[in-house]
Amino acid sequence: MWIAMILAACTGSTAPAPVEEPAVAAPSPAPVAEVEPPAPSVKHTETLQTRDGIELEADIWLGEPGANGVVLLHMIPPHWDRTSWPTSFVEMLSKQGWSLCVVDRRGSGKSGGAPTDAYQGEKGKYDVEACVKRLQAHGLGKLGIVGASNGTTSMLDYAVWAPGEGLPEPAVLGFMTGGPYTENQTGVVLVEHIPAVFTFSQAEREWSGGLKGVSPKWTFHEYLTGDHGTKMFDVRPDVAHDLLRGLTKGFGR
Repeated sequence: MWIAMILAACTGSTAPAPVEEPAVAAPSPAPVAEVEPPAPSVKHTETLQTRDGIELEADIWLGEPGANGVVLLHMIPPHWDRTSWPTSFVEMLSKQGWSLCVVDRRGSGKSGGAPTDAYQGEKGKYDVEACVKRLQAHGLGKLGIVGASNGTTSMLDYAVWAPGEGLPEPAVLGFMTGGPYTENQTGVVLVEHIPAVFTFSQAEREWSGGLKGVSPKWTFHEYLTGDHGTKMFDVRPDVAHDLLRGLTKGFGR
């Protein structure tokens, strides 16, 4: 028996130690591509000419060629002009990389023409056309227009008239306190196919609120407190973000 035990020890009959597999590092996750934000558009001032020979002064912010563009139409001339759009709001739009035309409507600010022509009759839409053509000359993607108070009148007139003239039709509209004056020449139901955002105070809800249910493409922001047109920016700063979201949604991103 002792001999058997000695032989077993000499022949190494005990079980071999297990061999450990080398550790394999987990694969690194693929890097996430960073999306470059669009470059802010650059501002300068120009004189535009309408088809009926009126000179308009406008601040132009040009993004990359082919960028979406927005035209801003202020409240009633001659009492209001392009400076009524808050710088913070205009810069917010420009930081999206969009091209902008912030114009003195005819009869207002540094623009020529009769003030009443800006919202009565056919000439107001010519102001919008001059702005759109300027953006189009730079290379225009989709078009958005925001009108404040009776700036909505010219906006609506242009939106319905433009396709028949071979001009860009708006992809989205913004109504800041629209009212019966909005439809001086054109019925608003004629743009029910165009996405739109409506902003208004509860005190002036009758016209805008009465349009709820007309189009599934329309969004309404009614504020318990507020003011008229671009004066809303002072009372309800959130109106700027509501308009931005409406424009972005209308542009499809």
